[in-house]
Amino acid sequence: MAVFSVHLPPEGARDAPDAAFVRQGFCWPAFVFGPLWLLARGFFLAAAIWIALILGLATLAGASIVWPGGAFALALLMHAWLGVEASRFVERRLARRGYDLALIAAAPTLEEAEMSFFRGLGATPPAPPAPPVPPRPLGVLGSLPPAQTRGGV
Repeated sequence: MAVFSVHLPPEGARDAPDAAFVRQGFCWPAFVFGPLWLLARGFFLAAAIWIALILGLATLAGASIVWPGGAFALALLMHAWLGVEASRFVERRLARRGYDLALIAAAPTLEEAEMSFFRGLGATPPAPPAPPVPPRPLGVLGSLPPAQTRGGV
């Protein structure tokens, strides 16, 4: 079951067709494609920094300053980090644009999460909670009063 965060546009319209759904969890395309994923999503500065770091690692490995296996391991860690943090990148950009987090939805697919969210917009609000049950008098066990009030013995 996938988990999606739902972000609404700055106007706060509850029936906004441009609500943003961001899938939570590891992002395999970001892990595999790295800077290409950043460019496709519009994170140009992050892509430029990414490419500069990879070129710097390659230069250090080529000059025998860093062991090539170590440079590869660092590059792999960078890709794994991007795979883990990809949804945070998108959520931060939405927050900068004024989108508000509306709710967290769990559904098998994006389409089902969208249907669940928009179906919930037309639902009536939940009924208020029932009033609390008054506490039972102290000293009563079940339906029998304490021994000294029963009379007799």
